[in-house]
Amino acid sequence: MINMGCGGACQSGGNMKNCVPPGAGHTGVTNYNIMSITRRTACRSLLIAAALLIGGGAHGAEATGQLPRAVSNLLAKNGIPPDTLSLYIKEQGTARPLLEFNADIPRHPASVIKVVTTFAGLELLGPNYTWETHFHLDGRLENGTLNGNLILEGGGDPLLVNESFWHMLYTLQNRGLKHINGDLLIDDESFEEETGTPADFDNRPYHVYNVLPAAALVNFRAHEFHIIPQKNGVHIYADPPAYNMQIRNKVQSVKGKCSGRYNQINMSVIPAGSQTVIEFNGVYPDSCGEMVLLRSVLSNDDYIYGVFRSLWEGMGGTITGTVGKTSINAGKPFYAVPSKPLSEIIAHINKYSNNVMARQLFLTIGKPDRNDKDKPGTKESARLAVSRWLQEIGISTDGLAIDNGSGLSRTTRITARTLGELLEHASKSPYQPEFFASLPLAGIDGTMQRRLNGEIPPGNARIKTGLINNVRAMAGYVRGRNGREYFVVSLHNHPGIQNWIGTKIQDEILKWLYEQ
Repeated sequence: MINMGCGGACQSGGNMKNCVPPGAGHTGVTNYNIMSITRRTACRSLLIAAALLIGGGAHGAEATGQLPRAVSNLLAKNGIPPDTLSLYIKEQGTARPLLEFNADIPRHPASVIKVVTTFAGLELLGPNYTWETHFHLDGRLENGTLNGNLILEGGGDPLLVNESFWHMLYTLQNRGLKHINGDLLIDDESFEEETGTPADFDNRPYHVYNVLPAAALVNFRAHEFHIIPQKNGVHIYADPPAYNMQIRNKVQSVKGKCSGRYNQINMSVIPAGSQTVIEFNGVYPDSCGEMVLLRSVLSNDDYIYGVFRSLWEGMGGTITGTVGKTSINAGKPFYAVPSKPLSEIIAHINKYSNNVMARQLFLTIGKPDRNDKDKPGTKESARLAVSRWLQEIGISTDGLAIDNGSGLSRTTRITARTLGELLEHASKSPYQPEFFASLPLAGIDGTMQRRLNGEIPPGNARIKTGLINNVRAMAGYVRGRNGREYFVVSLHNHPGIQNWIGTKIQDEILKWLYEQ
């Protein structure tokens, strides 16, 4: 039973707006009130749930507006008001929805908003769209030595991972650049500069999901810290290495039962001049085996420079300077590198719910001319472009509020009907194959890999999920046992719904739909 935190929810009419439990979902959102309800409203909602239980047919929802019986049972048993849930389910090729329940109430979709961002990207940019990273020489190159600065001009590539960056530097050296008597300068003016810090959302600045977008972004600004128990202690190293980052390891290896790999190790980030010290303290039971801690601990410029210099010198090159900012508006680059096509990018965004990649794509949608440095990609222009596009394809934008395109926001809102109509439009689009291929397959991959435990045949549900504190959401496609195709959207905003009960409710919806 979910504890609402106020006790006696049906005893009086007191206000529950301050009763949101502080539990953390996987994105660590804390204490924002998705909705404020009274105890009296909660009681009335439970009566509604009971009434819905009485009317169900063989599978529960026999008519539009009636919840499946198993869903109503879960809501009633756990004291969850039905009016916190929105559903929109429609069979492909039919005129009326199979089920719509609070479908026009704007709710927080969490990462399900990535469905809008990625499909808008396909239709507005095209599946073959690529981003380009440019390297310019600010000086004279002679006999392998550049007397001047190397400029890295970021084009917004969302998937410039460590392996790709290594290959770029390898190619630069094989094109005749070996030694740099100057600085590494970064031009990241293709996107607007983000205000705030990674700590603003939930006060977890080192968690990778909070990384801010940037036109020049390498490896999601992430480090993998490998913690390995050994015979005489604990070994820790970082991947990728960074020239300007030092690990200070004070972790002690101990015997005994593993009670949680993360529970007994603390990480501190300590600025130390041109270096950043990452200090680890605590104890680590050797029975825990190896652990990988994924964190973002350097500023964007320091990260690029630190990884660049470490890799560059590891290949035999040299650089005498440090890192700085610049802006370049003309000139053919010394080396230009295209990204993976958008059709591949959206698969990484949707299957693994990558926030910073979604934000990179959203800013790209907001950049009218990729070559116009005077008009950077902005969130405001992206919002306008997406809203205009939805209206042009005949989908209502009533209640729509998109913040940054990723769902990592407290202000994003959308209705289940808008999402359902978008899914239907996507199923008829020329880009349907690319979009369908990007969605997680239940029982097979992505965020749905371990869902439903074979209760639906693997691959019969393509579902994008969303999860932050007090939000559980999903949107996608289900192929029923009868061979028919359905669009399904569930938006659930309620204190504690990010916990196991939210997953259970979603699973019951999907199982019921499969059996239609």
